[in-house]
Amino acid sequence: MNIFDWQKPLWDQLLDHPEKLPHAMLFAGPEGVGKFAFAQALAASLLCEQKAEGNMPCGRCSSCTWLTSGNHPDFRLIRPEEGEETGSGEEETPQPAVATRKSGQGHIRVDQIRTLEDFVFVGSHRHGSRIALVEPAEMMNPSAANALLKILEEPPAGVYFILVSSNWRRLLPTVLSRCRSIIFSRPDPLLAERWLAGQGVKSAAELLCLAGGAPLIAADWAEQGRLDFYRNAVEVLAEKSPDPVAMAAKWSALIKGEQGLTLSQLVETVQKWVFDLAMMKLAGRCRYHQSWLGKLEGLAAKASSAGLLSCYNDLLRIRAVVRHPLNTQLFLEDMAARYLRALATGRT
Repeated sequence: MNIFDWQKPLWDQLLDHPEKLPHAMLFAGPEGVGKFAFAQALAASLLCEQKAEGNMPCGRCSSCTWLTSGNHPDFRLIRPEEGEETGSGEEETPQPAVATRKSGQGHIRVDQIRTLEDFVFVGSHRHGSRIALVEPAEMMNPSAANALLKILEEPPAGVYFILVSSNWRRLLPTVLSRCRSIIFSRPDPLLAERWLAGQGVKSAAELLCLAGGAPLIAADWAEQGRLDFYRNAVEVLAEKSPDPVAMAAKWSALIKGEQGLTLSQLVETVQKWVFDLAMMKLAGRCRYHQSWLGKLEGLAAKASSAGLLSCYNDLLRIRAVVRHPLNTQLFLEDMAARYLRALATGRT
């Protein structure tokens, strides 16, 4: 139950005076930076019966052993239940810890939150802290959020709520007002690259850039072998084929190929590429595709900023329906046509 290197300053800040920790905390920040891992380590530290140096959990006491096995009586983890539709969720811990299943995209239901009432208002089994960890908190449906709000109003002493969210703006304002927000930002790129290299990740800098500076997403992509497929998809964009049907056919081959990109991942790839084209046009820099600077500069020079921004907005709408296209080939051809139209709108 370790934290990541880039989280040590925040850990020291919070655990310098653990008695001053608020009863309700919201860990908010972008996906893939280690919020859930930090929350698990904090829960372990608060429950640990013989802490190690730096207020880290010892990993050996009865409390730590129960927590690692998922059987601690004073800990509750609330997530969308298995069987819900799954997608890209919050990150896992750097080592096996409280839970290892990735978050689903289903809702956290009201009955899940109501199970916390007995847990919170009945005494501690170990005569210490009690921890309720909710992740991803934005997946609570309105009834669940209101049920949690009632519990947060008057929690007993020694009870801590930790909410983890990559989309905290979707939380009820009343829930937000009862939590101390702790913001997790993307780590320094050099620190993140060193960590990735230590995990045996090749092309760490390129992967980190493509993942928007989120090291755990970059590590996940490396494990999936996704970089080569990403490069292939971007090459199709960089070629600027005059024929949307031909462009769509190349994408289709990548999707149907063994271990290829999913349709959702392809749309995300196109969206990031168009975002960088617009940034190059407007600001002369890019965020994701440092390895394709020459191609970006050439394409952006011939496109209009209005056309690129319009295409990016189209892709936002397209991404909302990508899981259920009526016809995948027509979907790809439409996306290719919108992209090529944005490149053909002329200089502004």
